[in-house]
Amino acid sequence: MVGKVILNGHSSVKEFSAARLVLFRVSCGAIAFGAAPPTNGFSELMRILFLAHRLPYPPDKGDRIRCFWDLKTLAMRHEIDLFCFCDSAAEKAHIEGLRRYCRRTYVEKLRWFTSRRRAVIAIAKGGPFTVGYYYSDSMAKAIAHALSSTEYDAIFVYSSSMAQYVAEQVSVPVVMDMVDADSDKWEQFADYSTLPASWLWHKESERLSAYERGLVRRFAATLACTPVEETKLRKITPNAGIQVLMHPVDTAFFDPASVAVSPEIRAWQPYLIFTGSMDYLPNVDAVRYFYGNVLPVIRETIPEIHFVIAGRNPVRSVRRLSDDPSVWVTGSVSDVRPLLRGAAAAVAPLRIVCGVQNKILEALAMGLAVATHHKVAQTLPAELAALLIVEDEPAVLGRRIVEALSTNGEPYRRSVRQKLTAYFHDTFAEGALETVLTRAATAQKDFIHSPAAQGVLVNRKTVI
Repeated sequence: MVGKVILNGHSSVKEFSAARLVLFRVSCGAIAFGAAPPTNGFSELMRILFLAHRLPYPPDKGDRIRCFWDLKTLAMRHEIDLFCFCDSAAEKAHIEGLRRYCRRTYVEKLRWFTSRRRAVIAIAKGGPFTVGYYYSDSMAKAIAHALSSTEYDAIFVYSSSMAQYVAEQVSVPVVMDMVDADSDKWEQFADYSTLPASWLWHKESERLSAYERGLVRRFAATLACTPVEETKLRKITPNAGIQVLMHPVDTAFFDPASVAVSPEIRAWQPYLIFTGSMDYLPNVDAVRYFYGNVLPVIRETIPEIHFVIAGRNPVRSVRRLSDDPSVWVTGSVSDVRPLLRGAAAAVAPLRIVCGVQNKILEALAMGLAVATHHKVAQTLPAELAALLIVEDEPAVLGRRIVEALSTNGEPYRRSVRQKLTAYFHDTFAEGALETVLTRAATAQKDFIHSPAAQGVLVNRKTVI
């Protein structure tokens, strides 16, 4: 196993205090975040090794948004050492934005050829290629050195692909934010792809499912971003310690009162908007589906309507949609808020659904009506799903959007934003993630002094 560590010159698992076991075992079930973290003596400063598959800054796309929220929240009370990859040398310029949150940062650029070669090797060996893609000898050595030279209180793993850097019998508790079930994502990709890609995605789903099963059983706790993702993971490992932790949207940043709409944007009004990385299959499928099946229905009643597709790296099939003069494919934008502010409504008819759709939460925070499918709405709490236009049949969805456009004036927009803001204010305490940690400590307090705990101190496998 990569990165196996010997601490203080001893390979056996040393005895450690209740405070160091704060993350060790979390009971199953969702966390209610309305109350403040319990006062139990465990909310002391911890030194945490934080592993992530991508640089979590700036928080401008799905995986970065969640990862940065995790890191920022933990950094409120604890010391963080961050080890992660970045996709390009240019991204390293953003490391400075993490200095205020991290005691130490180690950022390694993923090498284009090497990462793909390792992915191919992983396939040939019968393993998940995403794990191979994110393996690096230098990353493994850096993490191993950090663990051998620093006395950490906990390890926080963001994304299953980084779990390979944590040894089987590491002597500190480990929590993994799985976010969503990647195995299910690849199975959905297979359903919407053709051979040979569909075969490869299906194999990746099978192999990742087995890999995820082992991780969830092995680590102290696993976090999922929605109840839907929790259910998927429980199908793989029914009795594992999985908890739901949904991250909030930054309503102070996504505030329509804080941004202006430029003349260029006004020239496109009225328009519907879709936001997201446009080289990601679920987003590509969604905009093509909307353009071909829903937009024509809307144009029957509102012929002047435009469609704005805002997101980085649009693939060729998306760029071709701009051959229609009523479609604007923006490419990368430095700030999506002005485009949201000027939109008549947002659309997100995703048929491939994984995790939390930040695009929906951001649009609601900006006061927009949002049209989507039932699969997407099911990932959200009932209070937020009730704010959406939800319909799977394209003609009906188009007519419902037309109806919404006639009624979503400023009072409607203010109401949507107020309801979203109230939900997160009432549901999420400032220390939501800290609540998970302190309740884990409370649940573990009695266990530490029990006969079963003695097995942990000798061989951690007795509780895995």
